[in-house]
Amino acid sequence: MALDVSKALKNPGQVYPFTAAVALPEMEVLSDPVRFEDVRVEGEFFCTGDHRISLRADAETTAHSRCSRCLEPVEVPVRAQIDALYAKEPDPEDPDLYSFEANALELEDAVRDALLLELPLQFFCKPDCKGLCPVCGVNLNRETCTCQEGNVTTGPFSALKSIVLNDEEV
Repeated sequence: MALDVSKALKNPGQVYPFTAAVALPEMEVLSDPVRFEDVRVEGEFFCTGDHRISLRADAETTAHSRCSRCLEPVEVPVRAQIDALYAKEPDPEDPDLYSFEANALELEDAVRDALLLELPLQFFCKPDCKGLCPVCGVNLNRETCTCQEGNVTTGPFSALKSIVLNDEEV
């Protein structure tokens, strides 16, 4: 979504409100697929002088991903505040400065960055999700399994189990 800022560049200090719909591609975040649906942005922008545009807005969307425990689809509402500064000439010393060409601001990068910061570190279908059985892979929220009943698991720390269960001193 390109935002026309030609009037703001001619009238520094004059505030211009805007409303926009932004389409963001599906991306991978911390090894999970994330898709933003119906991103709505509402805010204002103005020229600060020397061909810089300050943009302040609120973004609202629904993030689609998968549960970190059971891999079921999850929808999470996400809201973010955007406070971005755009310049015609990028500054290598300021990585937070977005660049723009001619009289159009591309909102996608600033909106994506703000929304990503508001995502949870892990998505859960519900707070008490039981996840998947590590042996057979069944979703423990829907079914029960007998894979681990009476089964002695071995692993790199299984020798420590007897110390903990028998209350032995180390």
